[in-house]
Amino acid sequence: MPRTLVIDTATAACSVALIEDHAVIAQAHEVVGRGHAERLMPMIAALPDGGRADAILVDCGPGSFTGVRVGLAAARALGLGWSAPVHGYSSMAALAV
Repeated sequence: MPRTLVIDTATAACSVALIEDHAVIAQAHEVVGRGHAERLMPMIAALPDGGRADAILVDCGPGSFTGVRVGLAAARALGLGWSAPVHGYSSMAALAV
């Protein structure tokens, strides 16, 4: 399984994780309220290898409009820079599984 960066900024928390071979190899989680834009990229950079991944998953909501935009913009930018595919997921669908 390729290394995957997971980004969740749809709620008051800002969370990132690196997953490889169905196991979480690193993660970070902070309740930031409205500070997603300031905290997300430093959190990713603090992951092993700067969070570099073969694929990116990003939470598309429902949730904070601004938080979702921050996560989507970061995922898209990293995907372009790393030539990695970016996929969205619904946090509600993830909870239902």
